[in-house]
Amino acid sequence: MKLPAVLLRRVASISRFIFIGSIVAVAPAQTSRPVAVAQAPPLAVRLERVSAAVPFPRGLVEIDGKIFVLSRGRVRGSGGVDPALDDMAGTIWEVDPNVAEPVGAEVSPEVRANGRVFAAPTSPPFNLFDRSVAVATDDRKTDRPYCTLRYDEASRNLILCAFSGIDKPRGPGGRSFSKNLTDALLRYDLRTGQWHEIERHDIEAGGIYPHHDTARNPPPHGRLNGPDNCLVVGDGLYAVGKDNSLLARYDLSPIRADPAAGPPPSQWMLGDEIRLRDGSVERFHGHSMLAERDGWLYLGYRTSSVIVRFRLERNGLPVQPIVGELVARFDPYDPETQRSADLTDMAFDSTGRLIVVSAQPARLYRFAPDPDRVFDARDGARAPWVNLAEMTGNASMKIENVFVDALDRAYVTSGDAYGHDPGLGGAVWRAIEEGAGRH
Repeated sequence: MKLPAVLLRRVASISRFIFIGSIVAVAPAQTSRPVAVAQAPPLAVRLERVSAAVPFPRGLVEIDGKIFVLSRGRVRGSGGVDPALDDMAGTIWEVDPNVAEPVGAEVSPEVRANGRVFAAPTSPPFNLFDRSVAVATDDRKTDRPYCTLRYDEASRNLILCAFSGIDKPRGPGGRSFSKNLTDALLRYDLRTGQWHEIERHDIEAGGIYPHHDTARNPPPHGRLNGPDNCLVVGDGLYAVGKDNSLLARYDLSPIRADPAAGPPPSQWMLGDEIRLRDGSVERFHGHSMLAERDGWLYLGYRTSSVIVRFRLERNGLPVQPIVGELVARFDPYDPETQRSADLTDMAFDSTGRLIVVSAQPARLYRFAPDPDRVFDARDGARAPWVNLAEMTGNASMKIENVFVDALDRAYVTSGDAYGHDPGLGGAVWRAIEEGAGRH
C-alpha cells in the first residue's frame, strides 16, 4: 500500500503513532557548577511496518532502491527448528520500501504480500537442515544464517554469516541452543546467481580455531566461532566471531575479479585484548557489531557491551599498532540474571550519528561518537532514541539488525514470537524522524 505524502503527514499527527525520542535530563543547578543549558526538544519519530512477508527476518541491505532481507530460520522462542516446518532459513527476499503502514494499524494485504523470494539457499554450499533426523539436535552440521546481510558493490555479492547450530525448545534448566562446529561465511553472487563459501570451519577439527595451520594450508581456515556480523571496508571483508571474541579480515580481490573464486585469503586482526589510547589494556568479549565511517572502524561487543573504534589506513587495514578509543558503554552481561544490553547491530546515519540496536526489549540508541565524552547508557542513564517495544505495545519484542537509508530512515527486523501481531512470522519496521534526510 503506497502512502501519499499528505496521508503520511496526517498519520504523523496522530499521537498514538508518535514517539518522542530521548529527553536530556538536566541536573539541578549547584553553586559549584555552571547551570545546564536546556537543549532543543527532540524531533518526533513515527514507526511504520514495511513488510510482514519475510518469515523470521534478520539482516537487511538496500540495492537499487529495493530492500533485501535475510530469513534466519525459526527461533527458539517459537520452539526452535521443526522438521515439519519449512522455515525458509537462508532465503533472501526482495521487499519494496514504497509499501508501508503505520504501527497500530491492522496488517494490510499489501504489507503481508510485500516480499518475494530473490535467492533460495542451495546445497552446496549450505549445510541445509536434514529433515529426516529424529530430533533437530541430531543434525550436527546445519547452517542457520543467524546474523547479518551485507552487500559488496564491487563484486555484486550478498554476504551472510552462517552461525551453525540448532535452536531447541526452552525447557526447565535446559539449554536452548545446540552449537555445531561448521560455522561459515557465505556469498550469493548476483553476476551468476550462484552461492559460494567465503569461510567454513571443519567439524573434524573440533573446537580448534582456526582448524589448521594457516601458514601451510590454503583457505578456508575456519577462524570464526559464532560469526555474528561482517562488513565490507575497502578491498576487505571484516567479520567477527562472538564465541571466540575474534576479528578477522578476508581479501575480496579474488572474488571481485572472478565470480567462481574459492575461499579468499584471510588474516587474524584482533582478539579479546585491545590497547586503549590512555595506555591501558582492556579485555572485551563477544565481538558482535561492525560499522565504519571517516577512516575509523567501530567494533561493538555483545558480552562486555561496549563500543570501541580504531583508525584505518587508506587501504582499509588497521593502523599498527592497533590503539582503540572507547566511545560507548552499555549494561554488560550479568551471569546471575543472564541479562545484558543485548547489542546486536549498529549503523551510521548521514550526519555521523551511530544507531545501535539493543535487541530485547527492542530499542534503538543514537549518538555522535566522541571518545572525549563516552556515551554511557548503563543503569538506564540514557533514554533510547526509539523504544519499539513501547511503540508496538509489545514488551517482549526483539529486534536484530538495522539498516539506515539515504533519507536517514532506520529499518529494523523482528521475528516470529517477538513480532507485534499474532500469526506473523516477522516484520520489517521503519523508524522515521520528522525532518530526516534534510540536513
